[in-house]
Amino acid sequence: MESTENQLRRRAEIDATLSSCCGFSGEVTLTDSAVILLFAGMLGAGDMLSLLTTSVLPLLNGICLIPMAGLIAGYRVRPVVLSACAIAAGFYFLAAAAPWFGSRAVVVLIGAIFLFALSLTGFIAGWFPMLDTFLTRERRTGFFSRMRFCHQLAATLFLVVVGVSIGREPSVQALQLVLGISAFIFAGRGWFISRIPDFPIPRREEPGFRAGLALAFGNRRLIRFSLYLFVLNIAGFGTVPLMLLSLKNRLGAPDNVLVLISAATLSGMLVGYLGTKMLAEKLTSGGLLVALHLLFLGINLALFPIGHGSFPVYAVVTLLLFFYSFATAAASVVASAGMMELATPGNKVMAMAVSGSFSYGGSGLARLFSSLILGAGILAPEWNLWTFAVSRYQTLLLAYAVLLVAGLFFLPLIPGSFFRRR
Repeated sequence: MESTENQLRRRAEIDATLSSCCGFSGEVTLTDSAVILLFAGMLGAGDMLSLLTTSVLPLLNGICLIPMAGLIAGYRVRPVVLSACAIAAGFYFLAAAAPWFGSRAVVVLIGAIFLFALSLTGFIAGWFPMLDTFLTRERRTGFFSRMRFCHQLAATLFLVVVGVSIGREPSVQALQLVLGISAFIFAGRGWFISRIPDFPIPRREEPGFRAGLALAFGNRRLIRFSLYLFVLNIAGFGTVPLMLLSLKNRLGAPDNVLVLISAATLSGMLVGYLGTKMLAEKLTSGGLLVALHLLFLGINLALFPIGHGSFPVYAVVTLLLFFYSFATAAASVVASAGMMELATPGNKVMAMAVSGSFSYGGSGLARLFSSLILGAGILAPEWNLWTFAVSRYQTLLLAYAVLLVAGLFFLPLIPGSFFRRR
């Protein structure tokens, strides 16, 4: 019969999964879906500001995780996580209310998303250390795979319902209602976290901020692995929102089709989270990362020639983005499990914050650079490659492919132990 402690651990895994379903469904709608791109565009934001809405969250996580970890050091992480969730929910509702501010709607929207993302850095800084209080080593990969499968399923189903419901040309009010519902769903994250038992952990003499930071950066295996994740994310994380903008502004996809493509893209992550455990049993963690890196490269090259829109083209783009998201999901599971394994015991809050800063920073910079390049008009709207017309969106896809090729030279940074069977 299972012990009481193991039963509590299983219950904690269930509540953590449910909290992730609520949090991710709301989070992805506001910061990483066609919904926010359409909403921002209707309020008057151009390509730069629309794409910027998808970069704020990972960028701020990259910048703020380390100082946030320093602020929460010495505190119990669970109350910090709950407070961060409550504050973020408040700013989420403010973002949904942006159209009510008239000519300042875009400023309010961008500001609310910025403050939402800033609040969530407290959540991210405490989330993995909180999970570490009840997750045993042998259950980590399986838990991350199950949890992310479930939250991806919830988000995908939500966006499918939205895509079917809003029609071909939704109004601002319709998208505002979608964001309002999403904000309520997001608030459920904190409620489920409050149900997780507060597991006692052995008290350690934790180092101060400077000592903890030095200890984290002194962990050469963690830093090398984190640097590889930074390179992989900065080269590969901008493709999906860039293609959604291209579908809207270049390929002429209707709004509801765009949201459905966004949902189908999320379903790729769904399959990726479900299949990662099976892939990890057939490949080593390092071998899986190499294969995923090559898949990112191949899909960027396949998307590059697409310059005209039609429903068969939309189907091809959807399939390619499905596999791209599959690879993104699988890479994130391996990265999270690897980060927790490499983090120094007794300094896990700071170690995970440092590793997360590299990973999230790369993701945010990928989208920030794209938004600034599009907004500054640096790229020609169209140029010719022999007889082939290339748009600015295709130019950026080609740039991502070049970065992914350069990223292959960073593969030796993956720890050698990741290439051995366990």
